[in-house]
Amino acid sequence: MKRFLIFVLLLIIGAVIAAFAVANRHDVAFVVDPFIDRDIAYKVHLPFYFFLFGAAFLGAIGGWISSWLGQGHWRKAARETHREAAIWKQEAEKLKRGLEQALPKPGAAQQPQQRALRSIR
Repeated sequence: MKRFLIFVLLLIIGAVIAAFAVANRHDVAFVVDPFIDRDIAYKVHLPFYFFLFGAAFLGAIGGWISSWLGQGHWRKAARETHREAAIWKQEAEKLKRGLEQALPKPGAAQQPQQRALRSIR
């Protein structure tokens, strides 16, 4: 049901975009340098919807880049935390190996410490 609703929503959005493009299909001149004479300036003639969709696309890309740059401190904190967690894991494994070596062998009588160690595993 969720897939169907998403499909219908995307279909409606596509229809609105198509209607918008048809309504704004007239050519518009984009002049690169508006301060010089329009006859000698470089200009591009394209449909108006092309410029609108292009501006929306560039805005979305700009927003994505600014969000990515703004969240850099969170990615750095995650890397540092991951590195620290790996160090603590290595330390815990090292202590566990040392504790296993310090405890008596399985043939000996079990002490409360050894039972506690086995419950941790």
